[in-house]
Amino acid sequence: MLDGVDITIAEGKLTVLLGPNGSGKSTLLKTLARTLTPSAGHVYLDGQDIHRSNTREVAKRLGLLPQGPVAPEGLSVKQLVGMGRFPHQGLWQKNAHQDAEAIREAMAFTNVTEFADRNVDALSGGQRQRCWIAMVLAQQTDLILLDEPTTFWI
Repeated sequence: MLDGVDITIAEGKLTVLLGPNGSGKSTLLKTLARTLTPSAGHVYLDGQDIHRSNTREVAKRLGLLPQGPVAPEGLSVKQLVGMGRFPHQGLWQKNAHQDAEAIREAMAFTNVTEFADRNVDALSGGQRQRCWIAMVLAQQTDLILLDEPTTFWI
């Protein structure tokens, strides 16, 4: 449970939440990302309450990489990274040129291009983590929330 939290994340800045285990960092991130609804108070993104905003519109502006994500069995790295493009696609539109370019750039940036056709579940923990980061980068949001992003890197 969180109480009395007031946080402003400046545009173009790296903001880090530090605290001991169980202090509410993940709960705060989930609330900021709209996966938990606050029992009191509000979360605003660009002046709008995100819990009253359209899900697709929020996903175009806010990306979340939760702690310990699990990919569906048999999903390739390229398919996983491509999932980051869902907020930008229509119901019938799949992988337009802009999507393909965003996927390519995110995979290159995180150095996972060589794994593109491999199943995510066949990779090491660190390789999987880089794939998940590539997925969030492919989403091309202005704000990315990462919960324990270095879990397999240290």
